[in-house]
Amino acid sequence: MSELPDHLRAIDEMIDAGDFEAARTELEEAGSAPAVEVLRIKLSLFDESVPPPLAMQKLIQLMRQHPDVPGGKVLYQEASRRAYEHRQSSVSHSHPPPPVRPRDPKDEG
Repeated sequence: MSELPDHLRAIDEMIDAGDFEAARTELEEAGSAPAVEVLRIKLSLFDESVPPPLAMQKLIQLMRQHPDVPGGKVLYQEASRRAYEHRQSSVSHSHPPPPVRPRDPKDEG
């Protein structure tokens, strides 16, 4: 994610390369800035320890507090794509349930 601060790009590249243990180690020392949280969510999404819909929910919570967090929107789109590919329900593909009709006594007879 090119919008990440320079000091976090190396961690992002580790995740993209599948070097999850090295990324996890670096993230433990990276603090708790919003951009770091995005990378933690990305790691959990890419190592499949968190399903895409849950990653999306975490990103929504984070982006509500920090709307311009670097990498947030891009990762949300990736999580949405993965949820769709895996045929998992996701926030972005959900539809409201149909309205509930009152029961008609004639239907019970």
